Amino acid sequence: MGLFDLPAPIFDLLDAAMASVLPAAVRLAIWALLGAVVTMFLYKLLSPQSRIGEAKRRAKAARQRLNAFDGDFADAGPLIKDQFVSAFRHVGLVVPGTLLAILPLLALLLWAETNYGHAMPEGGAPPTIQTVPEGFATNWQGDRDPARLSVNADGQSIVDIEMNAPVGIVTKQPWWHWLAENPLGYLPDDAPVEQVRIALPTLEVIPFGPSWMRSWLFVFIPVMFIVSLLIYKWAKIE
Repeated sequence: MGLFDLPAPIFDLLDAAMASVLPAAVRLAIWALLGAVVTMFLYKLLSPQSRIGEAKRRAKAARQRLNAFDGDFADAGPLIKDQFVSAFRHVGLVVPGTLLAILPLLALLLWAETNYGHAMPEGGAPPTIQTVPEGFATNWQGDRDPARLSVNADGQSIVDIEMNAPVGIVTKQPWWHWLAENPLGYLPDDAPVEQVRIALPTLEVIPFGPSWMRSWLFVFIPVMFIVSLLIYKWAKIE
């Protein structure tokens, strides 16, 4: 289990509890709200708010002094330097807290993509499957639970994949797998196949509108953005 996968059992438990009474779109809106609240207040807690506020005021003052300068460009050097120093000081104070605050959000986004990004084909119908490199035969067993995908060469199976989750790609184990693991596992290092791409259907959580805007992102991102903006204003976060 990767670092960002650690909260997944808690997410699964809470989502299953909500699923008994709420549709997917509403559950995603709640997750987006929780993600925004946790991220914004973590940022406020982990960042030096008073120092950031002072840095913002200094950066603004430096811009105003430079804008008001009416002399030769050669004499504006100290003002330009002061503006850049103030701006980088502001960024340097904001970035560490931001990076720490978004870690839970990244875990939530990865979990949501796995659980709400795609669906298994209905009726066991085989999806379009592509191997890299091409030329390998594939066999989709959709009548099994879970479905199984095998990649064959010369009539023999070289890779068997249990479709325990609606994930559309399987690769050899990357160096960063400790951050987030593929729930389908990985291809053997000595396998002649580098990637297996499975064209799973997109899970539609919005029952109206064009197909490209029915995915979970079109619920999650707007709700998270609006709630984050409201918290930013209400909590007076620097």
